[in-house]
Amino acid sequence: MEFVVLIVLLAAAGYLGVAGLHTVPAGEVGIVVRKFGRRAEGDDDSAVSVGGGRGVQARTLRSNSRTWLMPFLHEVRTVPRVTVPDGMVGIVKAKVDRNCRVKGSLPRHVECDDFRDGVTFLAGGGERGAQQQVLTSGTYEINTELFDVVTVPRTRVPDGTIGVVKAKVGGIRAPGSQLAKHVECDFFRDGVSFLAGGGEQGPQQQILTGGHYDINTEMFEVITVETPEVAEREGIDLADLRDIKLEVAETGVVVTHVGVEGPGNRSSVAPPVPGHHSFQEPWVFLAGGGRKGVQQETLHDSGRYSLNPWFAHVVRIPTRELILEWSKHKKSDDNLDASLDQIVLNVQGHTVRLDMKQTVQIPREVAPQLVLRFGTTKDIGGLATVKQLVEKVLVSTVDGYFRRVSGERTILDFITKYNELCNDLTGEVRQALAPIGVIATSTNLEEFECDDPEINERRKRVSLQEQAIALANARLAELEAEKKNEKVLAEIEMMRVKVEEEREKLKYVKVKVLAEQLGPEYVGVERVLAQYAKAQVPQIISGGGGSDSVDALLRVMPAAQILDVLKDWGAQRDGTKTLPRQDQPKPIENGDGVAGE
Repeated sequence: MEFVVLIVLLAAAGYLGVAGLHTVPAGEVGIVVRKFGRRAEGDDDSAVSVGGGRGVQARTLRSNSRTWLMPFLHEVRTVPRVTVPDGMVGIVKAKVDRNCRVKGSLPRHVECDDFRDGVTFLAGGGERGAQQQVLTSGTYEINTELFDVVTVPRTRVPDGTIGVVKAKVGGIRAPGSQLAKHVECDFFRDGVSFLAGGGEQGPQQQILTGGHYDINTEMFEVITVETPEVAEREGIDLADLRDIKLEVAETGVVVTHVGVEGPGNRSSVAPPVPGHHSFQEPWVFLAGGGRKGVQQETLHDSGRYSLNPWFAHVVRIPTRELILEWSKHKKSDDNLDASLDQIVLNVQGHTVRLDMKQTVQIPREVAPQLVLRFGTTKDIGGLATVKQLVEKVLVSTVDGYFRRVSGERTILDFITKYNELCNDLTGEVRQALAPIGVIATSTNLEEFECDDPEINERRKRVSLQEQAIALANARLAELEAEKKNEKVLAEIEMMRVKVEEEREKLKYVKVKVLAEQLGPEYVGVERVLAQYAKAQVPQIISGGGGSDSVDALLRVMPAAQILDVLKDWGAQRDGTKTLPRQDQPKPIENGDGVAGE
């Protein structure tokens, strides 16, 4: 009998040993369910037991393992391990908890070996809902009765662009704060540190540069060029989500949207604040007392910068030489001189048209003041700000000058003193730009075109002679720079004589043009000029007498005086007076001048 009992016991023990042995295959996890018994102390209303009570157990059976459990009392179900593929992030949501979490608050974080240890999670006060920690790519033995894992793509920020971050959870920002306070959280990959450090809801100061990030999308929303709908909702231009790349000879003026408010924000540029790496670390700028508005510190040319558009924007200002043209030619709307047309004047009843070129340069250190004065609008190439400079300063200066000139000058002045007009305009432009620090490099007036072809022809003759003088002067300057031997010195003297000769020829051309302009009743003047042209250079007129009044005048008067006399005649001709003709000039005494009138 005893032998039979022993056999039965051994058989029962063998059955129990075999029936209670549970093998978990590789790649799977064993979920244990206790069928009978009481709820364990501390299980509360949780559907998952921590202490071995009835129901689903928090503890799992590891993959590729064997475990013995009491037959009939326990059931083991195997499920695949949780896999987070490459390029994905696992968002973990707890199905059960042991606490009554405040509605709307985020579950507290409990360290539990990447959610592999359900017992620690529940015993540590883990709460139902989306967890702060995420799972990166890999395989995890997780109790699927306790946790759900949803995979989402990793956050991608394309190269050359930025991502701005908006927190969905955290504290409430202080009233009036446009940006949440900065918390170091490994570029938002560590949601636990973000909340532990007092992270706040709303727009964040830190941005994400090009790359991939394992970010909890339940906590943060990242806005990139690949999310145009979200960017539009937040009022962000996609262009603001690209790196700022400054070209050669271009400076970036930074205008901050946040910072210390002060009475001088709109009337002066903000002083520099050290340490913020060209405004790429807004929290350093704000901690250093940075002021809101136009900044004195600028971004250097040929650089690439990643700036938070919620924090600041950049106005690009070209520091290269800018050539502005007043002409009738069609220009692109993007040109700085798109609104500049050909200059048209009315001079003594003559319509005069002329083109103008103005070259200016904006020094880098002047750019912030320029933006402060002419507008802080963000635009490509700084067009808006520089266009305001052109229209409010240059255009008004040029228009004012030519309005004055057309009323004060004669058509003879345009023929004989056109270069003088250009020099006067150059001075006025420089004077207008000097207070704002912009350099007027050069001012050039192209040859004008009059509605009277004869005036155009006369001006052409004067212009050609002026060019001859300029060439002679240039050659003289070259020679003077090469004062090395006697041959060069002799050539210098010859060139000086040549320059003087060309100048005298110019005087002759001007006198002849004036004589032509006065009209046919003074044709006798041309005969005198023919003799004048044959005179020796340099021209010194003295002595002698003659029967012709104009011939006598030429003999005793320098060319400059002849020009003045002819202009007086022209003024009388244009007015109500007429020039009296003289049949015979009065005698010339001692060869020193005209004896009397």
